[in-house]
Amino acid sequence: MKNTSVCSICEEGELHAHVGCNPVEYKNTHKELPMHYSECDCCGSEITLPEQSRTNKRLMIAFKKEVDGLLTGSQLKDLRNTLGLTQAEAARIFGGGPVAFSKYEADDVTQSEAMDKLLRVAHDVPAAFEYLNHTHTYKEARIRPVPIHDWSWTSFTQSVVSSERSRQNVTVISSNMLKGGQGYTHLQAVG
Repeated sequence: MKNTSVCSICEEGELHAHVGCNPVEYKNTHKELPMHYSECDCCGSEITLPEQSRTNKRLMIAFKKEVDGLLTGSQLKDLRNTLGLTQAEAARIFGGGPVAFSKYEADDVTQSEAMDKLLRVAHDVPAAFEYLNHTHTYKEARIRPVPIHDWSWTSFTQSVVSSERSRQNVTVISSNMLKGGQGYTHLQAVG
């Protein structure tokens, strides 16, 4: 096994780890990211070792997630911990594969926009998380029967904000009717 502390260029000097500043741009957003590399004390060559390259890649992916408005790895980990889930449990509930959350949280891989939205909804809407948590597999979720509702006239009051008026209460009357064999909802605002 080759000693990685010896320079592969001159084979005489020793490599020392450094962190420099690297200007990057993504979607017209500029940022200075730390760049990890090693420098030879004999010939002055700068070399990026595999571990340093992996760290640099993770920093760039985290930056891209941030620019795209996605959860970064550390934010995703905090969200998962808030939900009280292990990485394996999160993968079972949300999908993505058995090691998906390990890769998302390490910023090795960028989660899809759909996955990001699903995670945010599960965090912000407890009922949605409970539904996902109790649906054991995707196949079971697909074959679940649609609940049958006994539709009738309903009335409820909801606060509405209007740019023309101050906050007011509006009564919304809704009915679900069958029209030509198809169900539809009729909403009428009163007030």
